[in-house]
This record gives sequence, C-alpha cells and structure tokens, in this order.
Amino acid sequence: MTSTSPSGDHGSPAGPTGGARLRRPLLPAAAAAVAVLLTACGTSAASSETGADGQPVDTVRVGVIAGSPPGVYSAIENGFFDKERIKVELVTLGGGPALVAATEGGSIDIAWADMFAWASAIEQGFKLTIINPANALKPGKPVNVIVTKPGSGITSAKDLAGKKLGVPAQALTTVQIKKWLADQGLDPNGPKYTTVQDRTTSGGLVAQGTIDAAATSGAYVTAWEAQYGLTVAGTFDSGVPEGAATSGYGALRSYAEAHPDLVKRFVRAVRKGVAAFQSATPRDQNALLVKHGGADVATLEDKYPGALDKASAATSGELAGPFDVAAQNKWIETGARFGALKKPFDLTPHLWPTATDANP
Repeated sequence: MTSTSPSGDHGSPAGPTGGARLRRPLLPAAAAAVAVLLTACGTSAASSETGADGQPVDTVRVGVIAGSPPGVYSAIENGFFDKERIKVELVTLGGGPALVAATEGGSIDIAWADMFAWASAIEQGFKLTIINPANALKPGKPVNVIVTKPGSGITSAKDLAGKKLGVPAQALTTVQIKKWLADQGLDPNGPKYTTVQDRTTSGGLVAQGTIDAAATSGAYVTAWEAQYGLTVAGTFDSGVPEGAATSGYGALRSYAEAHPDLVKRFVRAVRKGVAAFQSATPRDQNALLVKHGGADVATLEDKYPGALDKASAATSGELAGPFDVAAQNKWIETGARFGALKKPFDLTPHLWPTATDANP
C-alpha cells in the first residue's frame, strides 16, 4: 500500500496554529491517498505472511511524508526490516496532523509525525503511544530558514510583522518561529501565519506573491534559490532543548499492546537505519530521499557548491537512541506556551518501553 499525496492538515479550518489555510484542488495523487485510507482496514492490526524460508513475516503500514523520515527509508534500503521479518507498506501523506488522524482511524499501524501533533491528539484523549523518537536538531547548526523574494522588504525577523508567512501543517515550525521572534523581543503573533497544505509548493507561492515569505529547510532552500531566485531572510531553530525530539514514531496503544515484539523489532530496524543514513555521504543521502519523494539537490551542486552539505545538515538529525524525557517535557512546555497545546503535561505515561530503552 504505497501512496503519495500533498494532502494537508486534518484539523480545524484554521489549522493547528490558528493561521489561514491555502486550499488547493484535490490532485490525483491526493485522491489516491484518500482512496487508500478509505479502503484500508477499519482497525489497526498487523498482518502476517510466510516468507521464502517458511517463517512468518509481519506487514506494517507505516505513515510518512514525502522525503521524511530518513530512518525508515534507510532501513528499507539496507534490508534492516527484512532481517527483522517485517514488510513495510508506506502510506505517504502531507503532514503530522494527517498522519496522526490516519493512525487514530486505524488505516496506518505506525506513523512518523511532529511531536506536537502526537501530543495534541493525546491531550484530546486519543489512546496513542510514542514508540521511538525521530528528528532532533543539532546544537549550533540551525537549518530552518525564512525565504522571500528580493525586494520584498523582508530582511530580518522584525520585517515579518503583518506579512503572510507560509508554514507547514504541523505546529512544529510555527512554534519555532514564535519562539525565535519572542527571543528577540518581537511579537510572536506578528506574522500572518498561513498554512500551506503541500509544503513543496511554498517556494512557488512566494514567487507568485500569494504569500510574502515561507519557512523551509534543507534541499528546498537551494532548489527555490535556483528556480525562483528567492533569498534567505532569517534562520530559526531556537527553543528545542538538546536531546529532545521534534518528531516521533507512534501507534495506537491497542496496537502496541497487541504486537509488543513487532514494535520492538520495528524500532530496532529504524535505529539501525538512522545510523546507516548518518554514515552515508551527502550525495548518497540525497539519492535515497529523492527515491522516496524528496527534492533533488545533486543537480544543483555544481551551480551552488555546498548545496548537498546544507541538505544533509537538515536531514541528519534523526535520533538513533531513546528519548531524553526531561528534555522532551521541556519541549512540550514550549509548545504549550506558543499555542500548539492547551497546557504542558508529562509525556512519560504515553511513551512505550521501546521509546526509553537503549537497545530495544
């Protein structure tokens, strides 16, 4: 079950951070993804088949977005899931809220999503559990940027006040930007946050003037500089405690309770995948992500030397070990401060044992 879709946030009409949403016609790929979800099983349960050696192989429907997260893709390509007797069926959606919603509905078994998307659903009473941390941020190496058109008048954070700022559906980026603004003594609610359903289109929307600026990272920065002549107006990564994960893998608690050994094997394979991805060259990393829907930076390297290294810095931060729970709870507090959650809470009861085990 593999589908690619630019579908966006399944939350309220204003999106998870209260900004406006740019609505786009449902593209054929999006319709295909919806069809996948509608025809999927109504309850989340692993299926098994027999391998060539006669031993059982478990099938797991894994929710991702195009080009993320590297750990899953790397584990597939390096055969780590095969060694754990797991067959992965990828379901590709447009952001954390959509992936969490599909997990809640039972059409995805395990999903990768923004931690605020998981925390918000838990806050609303959904019986979910986080089985493994994913993306983190390398201290001292900011990779997220604000891009805009030359001549827009936006050259620093203070110039964003009153401007339409395109942000992804997940709350992570908006929280980071609000923290970045607040740290400079600026109004965190100064920009007009505009949720872009398909984050890959943000550069084009800036070029068209539909939005004044957009938040992005990695390969898209170089791609949009080359394609549209966009420029970087600011860099933001503040607020994420060292050791905290900005995203994670989760599942229905009932699924984890029914398949504890499968969850353990899945996490083990993903962590091996993360380690393999981080040891690969930037060019090989790029090739892997392009294969799974990411932007191709290799074609830009000659014109923009260092483009591959920039993309690698933005995609190599996935954790290959357990949660730092204290750091994670601090990040939950930051999310609550800037509107991603109603109030801070202790994530510990909602972590599956694999999330805190060094070697599941």
